[in-house]
Amino acid sequence: MAKRIWVTADTHFGHSEAIGLFARPVADGDVHSMDELLLDRINTRVQREDFLLHLGDFTGPRRWKGEEGALSMQFALDLRRRIYCKKIEILRGNHDPSCKRLRDIFDDAHDLHSFRGWTGGDERVVCCHYPLRTWQGIFDGAVHLYGHTHGTFEALGRSCDVGVDCFDYGPVLLDEVMARIVQQSSPAREESLPRRQAMRHPEMQ
Repeated sequence: MAKRIWVTADTHFGHSEAIGLFARPVADGDVHSMDELLLDRINTRVQREDFLLHLGDFTGPRRWKGEEGALSMQFALDLRRRIYCKKIEILRGNHDPSCKRLRDIFDDAHDLHSFRGWTGGDERVVCCHYPLRTWQGIFDGAVHLYGHTHGTFEALGRSCDVGVDCFDYGPVLLDEVMARIVQQSSPAREESLPRRQAMRHPEMQ
């Protein structure tokens, strides 16, 4: 089978409060069942030779320094080892450690990631954990994928929240997301956009 690209975000492994906050379909406080559900969704959909791009918040809030940091790293590593696909890259979320530490868990880590070459077309894909108001190529058909908002943020232009709470608690094929988004219009480019912020003049000496 040819390698497929999957995207996801906001698994929040180990975060018991996520069950109530994001209405996840397990009993309140049963973080073990939530983690098992999320792992099953990944391993059922993503094949070993596929590529998974995770847009941040792999785990929920944790301490990443000192002795507690070592435990957090071991927790994340144990989860990674239970995911079947061989290659995972991550966009750093607000609950994740530094990119340097993330590279000890995943194949690579980024704060922002932009690429072309998805299988169905040539549109640029700009990925970030956070939803952006503007991004590279926004007026030329570029697509923006993000997480962080758990489906509560209204999408702007050709953008989409790819978090697990938007796609039945698991990853979604990039081709499927792109097929939806490319039907949406890019924002119109204006010759001279009206100023939305008042001009600020430095005080004269």
